[in-house]
Amino acid sequence: MTYVIKSTGEKERFDRNKVRKSILHAGASPELVDKVLGVIDKKRYDEIPTEKILDIVLKSLARNKGIADRYDLKRAIMQLGPSGFPFERFFAMVLKNYGYDVKVGSVLKGKNITHEIDVFAKGKNGSFMVECKYHNKWGIHTKVKIPLYVYARFLDLKKYFDEPWIVTNTKCTPDALNYARGVKMKVTSWNYPKGSSLRDLIEGKKLYPISVLRGVSVRTKEKLFESDIFLVKTLVDLDIYELKKKTKFSKRYLRRIIGEAKDVLGVGVVKVG
Repeated sequence: MTYVIKSTGEKERFDRNKVRKSILHAGASPELVDKVLGVIDKKRYDEIPTEKILDIVLKSLARNKGIADRYDLKRAIMQLGPSGFPFERFFAMVLKNYGYDVKVGSVLKGKNITHEIDVFAKGKNGSFMVECKYHNKWGIHTKVKIPLYVYARFLDLKKYFDEPWIVTNTKCTPDALNYARGVKMKVTSWNYPKGSSLRDLIEGKKLYPISVLRGVSVRTKEKLFESDIFLVKTLVDLDIYELKKKTKFSKRYLRRIIGEAKDVLGVGVVKVG
């Protein structure tokens, strides 16, 4: 029996079927999945870190860039920047694609003090004060002090919003979720709630962040962020001349980036001319 060590330091039994499902979920064929699992079986050992298994999978998928990029989504979200600001902008773009009117970084005068709001979102179900809690390491969970703090701010800004909303790229502790339910606060984390988690929202409309493009340099990704380009689909949807104007990259280089973007979205590949 083989055990794995999770990012939290916890030890749990290696679940081969769980790995199979996640690779299939990324778009791999059953034949390719069996091949990757065969490599894992040869290289895994007792108490292997889960991140090591991730690296084995990604190396095995090296010739299938689109699948590898989609499989590495969770780590890509964690590469949105230590300041957290790109995560706020990214989630605002996700909400916009789901029909919300959004504004990032609003400064509002509350009953007692002035507050800066990560995302002001307005949709058919009301207006929301969205607080984004970004983490750049696995195993860091959003604890109960965060919803306590967010709800206190919401009470001071009630005249503007119908509901507070916490969004995080990792997980929330049980206490955090219980408190949020008690005060009717929306919560969106990596895998919660079922059917509309952060991962579900991203994959449901292929709203992958540009950080998912593993063949693109960090500096290029930073430049794309600076050019207000946060989604892979934006690279595909925008005219190449518009992209060139925004980024100052050459058309040849942009075509290469767009090629990987199309692989991720499963819409074909652009040849570099």
